[in-house]
Amino acid sequence: MQRSMIAFGLSTEHLVSITPDLRAEGETAGAFQALGRRAAERGLDLRVASAFRDYDRQVRIINDKWTGARPVTDGQGRPLDRAQYDDDEWLHLILRFSALPGTSRHHWGTDLDIWDASAVHADYRPLLSPSEYAPSGPFFEMTCWLDDLMATDDAEGFYKPYAVDRGGIAPEAWHVSYRPAALNYQDRVSTEFLIPLWRGEPDACGKGHEPLAMLEVIEPQVDRLMERYVTAT
Repeated sequence: MQRSMIAFGLSTEHLVSITPDLRAEGETAGAFQALGRRAAERGLDLRVASAFRDYDRQVRIINDKWTGARPVTDGQGRPLDRAQYDDDEWLHLILRFSALPGTSRHHWGTDLDIWDASAVHADYRPLLSPSEYAPSGPFFEMTCWLDDLMATDDAEGFYKPYAVDRGGIAPEAWHVSYRPAALNYQDRVSTEFLIPLWRGEPDACGKGHEPLAMLEVIEPQVDRLMERYVTAT
């Protein structure tokens, strides 16, 4: 049960601090420190923009995008106009870049969004946009260095689960996963467990959660959504 609670973003017992405001799974944190030391030898300064994210935080992100309180963007980071899309189209646009609550790899504490502080000025705030990691972007050197290491499985156990566009979640050059720990959780996703959570029913510990605002759009096609955006990655 504990492993499932971690997989769905409902537990924090396995986490350690990696910065004052970010946490990760313990082995992942150690592996990232090792990778950071190697990066520093190349003149890079690896930083983490996002690490562990709990279930409730993911619900708020998804619901805010559905209601318009948070922007939904295209592959170039340009805001999209909600009025131009029906509910089903809007849902798929959201899921290209934001995981359904309970299915995000960030729940596990094994996945990090990274950037290179050496390539930008001190007060730069990364957008986690494809353009930042493209050939003309500030983080392209880091991307090439890391991809070369990953090609020979020499990146301290990290790989990029969203390196290739499979028609579900869009490629994310900034998203790395610590494979040895992530393997413990990636087969734990279950709609039998998720749908009650999405409805706002109490979890195994008796805690209730905010319902998903678009649940009536999700439920009729939940198996297709899971296959496209979860099990295909």
